[in-house]
Amino acid sequence: MKKPGIVITLIFLFVTGFCGDSDSQKINPFQMKKTFEAFPNVQVVPLDNGKAWGIMHADVYGKIYLKRATEQGWRREWELTSLGAKIRRFFVLDLDGDDIIEIVIATTGGKIIVYEMQSYNSVWENLESGFKEIKAIDIANVDNDKQFEIVVLADNRLYIIDGLNKNQQWMSDREFDAENLLVANVDRDPQCEIVLNTGIVIDGKFHNIELEWGKIFGERLIAYDMNDDGFKEIIGEFPDYSIRVFDVTAKREVW
Repeated sequence: MKKPGIVITLIFLFVTGFCGDSDSQKINPFQMKKTFEAFPNVQVVPLDNGKAWGIMHADVYGKIYLKRATEQGWRREWELTSLGAKIRRFFVLDLDGDDIIEIVIATTGGKIIVYEMQSYNSVWENLESGFKEIKAIDIANVDNDKQFEIVVLADNRLYIIDGLNKNQQWMSDREFDAENLLVANVDRDPQCEIVLNTGIVIDGKFHNIELEWGKIFGERLIAYDMNDDGFKEIIGEFPDYSIRVFDVTAKREVW
């Protein structure tokens, strides 16, 4: 079993490089964010109201660690080792719009737990929903109110959970089978869409299916304006690292 110190050593090597004098190359949060931005379950996070910083990561055993960067090296700030399942994804953001940063953790076993960043105390858990499995999750401001919403594919149905009061705003009647989802505005209306990697696009406000393409977009998804026309396309990455770029408005693959 790998020790946490080995993981941090590997992080250090990735950031500073394997060659050269490491003492002359200081680790900084901007370089670390750039290095790890491709990994969803590693995040550079602010500490002490932005006066310090650290790196949070999930391991293969379903544990989360937060390491604080200090002048003497990495110091363990917080750890969470009792979730009972692997981490599907975690987020560090102001979920409910109160200017307090929260940590939102979703596990493959159906749990969604919210922790307050300042105290690391648990402030909410989805005990009433009783999900058995979470396949995909994203957090975004779906309806343009003050707070974010949690969009989750659990037990083959889509749910939207309000970030402020944690009420369930919507559940899909239809079942979906997907491995990843993305919430972004990918067409020319003002609201976001829920994009499933299986080729389905759902309107975030009215919840109707805007597109059912019949092919998968890819395994991992991002949204980006590739054509510089002011509207984002769906970009999907496949296991061989090839990509597919899809225009929802035109309903066609553009790259």
